[in-house]
Amino acid sequence: MTVNASPSRSCICYIANQGYLYQSLVSAIQARQHSPVHWDVIVFDMTAAPGEESRRIAHVCAAKGVDYRWADPAVLGGLHIMNARLFLDELLPADYAEILYLDGDTQVVGDLTPLLDFQPQPGGLCAVRDPMIYLRGVDRLRDEFEDEIRAFGDDYVNSGVFRVDRASWAAISREALAQMGDATSALHFEDQTVINRVTDGRRDYASLRWNFPGFILGYGLDAIAPPAIVHFMSNPRPWQGAYAPWGRSWNIPYLALAREFPEIKAYCAALDLRRRAAYKVKQIAKSYVERRLWNAPELIDHIRRLEERADV
Repeated sequence: MTVNASPSRSCICYIANQGYLYQSLVSAIQARQHSPVHWDVIVFDMTAAPGEESRRIAHVCAAKGVDYRWADPAVLGGLHIMNARLFLDELLPADYAEILYLDGDTQVVGDLTPLLDFQPQPGGLCAVRDPMIYLRGVDRLRDEFEDEIRAFGDDYVNSGVFRVDRASWAAISREALAQMGDATSALHFEDQTVINRVTDGRRDYASLRWNFPGFILGYGLDAIAPPAIVHFMSNPRPWQGAYAPWGRSWNIPYLALAREFPEIKAYCAALDLRRRAAYKVKQIAKSYVERRLWNAPELIDHIRRLEERADV
């Protein structure tokens, strides 16, 4: 495909491998629809031995205006692919200067321009506070997670969506990789927590609308922060079925892509009938409890206070 040829380019990036390419592609297509043409949308495929799945995904990328690029996972030096975002400086062509990174378990449903236009502070990044901080505020966070994020107070961010300039991210990544090892391997959110450590004091904070947790859809919080990017952070996820709290509307994009390109339908990773039925019952019960939790007045007040302080 043809990408823009300006001296300094900008990109919205995804990184995936076999088994997660389809889901990332759905989000990437949505990002293409909701972003200016001068921002390229790139899906990096880090499948060790790309085969038929990669070939078919690349074909759909080309048809949808998304730039498909294979990247050798050897660059990770044995690290899990969840750490691949720390290698964006090595993966991207040299002329890309501005980055918006998104995890593949997202959907883009609003105009990205305000986030793309935002310039994070030099040497830092812009990200959204992790929803764990709100659970911590009402004493509903698991002890081991509380121990990991306590030092950050309200300023612990989720690394599934972030806006950054390339030079800053290269420096952040080097520092993060230098810290990772035996001392950090016991962390529950290793790369995310290390990223928080090395960017402490150098972060801008985006509204919850730019990384809206999928597990609180339908609870009324979208009135406080109307979602532009929804992040499905926990199982089940919407490509697996139409479960509470999000329902059918968030499952439809995955079904629609399969109808348009039936040759990639097999890679959608929908659940079998037995597991779908089990999740359906479980999610209905879970949503009843979670709706009450996320509508607690003190939690809603906490969200409102931080939304008022959002930089973008």
